[in-house]
Amino acid sequence: MHAKLIQQLHSRLCRHASETRKHWWENYVKGSAPFLGVKMGDIRTVVSKWHQQQVAHQLHPDQQLELALALFEGEFTEHKLAGILLIGEILRPRQVVKCPQDIPKLGSVFDRKWIYDWNVCDWFCVKILGPMIKTEGIACAREIAAWREAPYLWKARAALVPFVSVAADSRYYPLVAETANILIGRPERFAKTAVGWVLREISRHHPDWVRMFVEAHIEHFSAESLRNATRHFAPENKQRMREWWMSTRHT
Repeated sequence: MHAKLIQQLHSRLCRHASETRKHWWENYVKGSAPFLGVKMGDIRTVVSKWHQQQVAHQLHPDQQLELALALFEGEFTEHKLAGILLIGEILRPRQVVKCPQDIPKLGSVFDRKWIYDWNVCDWFCVKILGPMIKTEGIACAREIAAWREAPYLWKARAALVPFVSVAADSRYYPLVAETANILIGRPERFAKTAVGWVLREISRHHPDWVRMFVEAHIEHFSAESLRNATRHFAPENKQRMREWWMSTRHT
């Protein structure tokens, strides 16, 4: 049943595919993932109509979540984005996907390495995990933050990026700190940039908290992650952090 429905979705997506757009996206992500070449707006429209016409009346809601997760196994990025939109914009608003019982299911797409690039990882975080934290609170945030220990880079990144959605809320900062402590110490670029991104957003609301975190971990930042974390600092503080970071390169 899932295979047939996924093939039907694929056929619908292909009608909107553009070779020019395919090459643009694949160049943008530096060849890290293949694309059909479908605009996001078209993916959203296709998924909505496909769900309404071919999915909703055939599958129980729990089976629809299984279908959405199966889309991540697809070869093309558009399949994975369709899965994200199905979960984030159709199933979650209907209370089909909830914390904590569905967090292991969501984590399975990382465990199976069906998400393997920053673009899809961050869409997953912004459209699914972040809104779950925002609406379901600290208990849900703990479940997601627990992924920080994952050896797989993209699952570990997904433990932190969703906190962008609650950057103004200091109740989440202990979890952010615990998670960022681990990611900033990892060598991978996209572990460190996750920290820079979240700190940048928190600094809009609580710059002193960000300053203390950066000072405590200055030697682990990359130039890119430090630049992001301090983007909203006063110029003199930004320069001081940059000089301090540079001094750690020579010790």
